Amino acid sequence: MQSLITRSPILHVYIEAALGQAWKDGAAGDVAAAAEHALRALFAELASLIGNDAVRALYLRALHVSVLSFTRPGQASEPMDALLAEFRQNMRDRQPVEARRAALALLESLVALLVSLIGQPLTLRLITSAWRSPPAAPTKSGEKRHD
Repeated sequence: MQSLITRSPILHVYIEAALGQAWKDGAAGDVAAAAEHALRALFAELASLIGNDAVRALYLRALHVSVLSFTRPGQASEPMDALLAEFRQNMRDRQPVEARRAALALLESLVALLVSLIGQPLTLRLITSAWRSPPAAPTKSGEKRHD
């Protein structure tokens, strides 16, 4: 499976960092907990900017885009806690390798959607704040910054 955000490897590094040790060798339950924690942290950052309904819509869209990983993306009217409970159970029911692949697909989809909507610089700021990731490496002198 080709990464959804291969054009920006730095974003992939942030996603792996958000999943922590679960990304490398965690059981399915550990991956589920790490992914849910990353989602909740990012949703908290986003909710203050765009509101809970828009956060839920972004989440459902990311689930839809990563449909290879999730069979039932949920309904727009469901509360976020119910949607995340379904996600957590879906992840726990998988083999660890498949849980990691599904978590990565979902987070990649969500980050790719954010990049397409608000651009990479703002997305990097949001995920850095939400996931406590280290700041991105400085740009090369010939690259334009879009801050």
